[in-house]
Amino acid sequence: MLQLLEQSKEDLVAFRISGNVDRNDYDVMLPVLKERIKQHGKIRVYAEVQDVEDYTLRALWDDIKFDLKHAYDFSKVALVGDQKWVDWLTVMAKPFTSADVKYFDFSQRQLAWEWINV
Repeated sequence: MLQLLEQSKEDLVAFRISGNVDRNDYDVMLPVLKERIKQHGKIRVYAEVQDVEDYTLRALWDDIKFDLKHAYDFSKVALVGDQKWVDWLTVMAKPFTSADVKYFDFSQRQLAWEWINV
């Protein structure tokens, strides 16, 4: 499930990913990201990844296609999680984007908010 967080404003899109993630979640989130990019050029993204149980291949494919197409439309990306694969995802994304991408453990959530808002 993808949930847009109330802290989303202007060029910041903040959301939480948890439970089962499928194409329907991306059908909701991708238009929000596209609209913010259209309005602001580059955007910042804050994403909390928590207790992801299932991530369908179709959702993953939609995510990869979007990220490659918009690789230079992000200025900062903060990924907050408690699983090693989220940190690994951060490392793997860096060569494919001009964004400053950082991983934060859940114990560092406040630091992530401070960093994404600077």
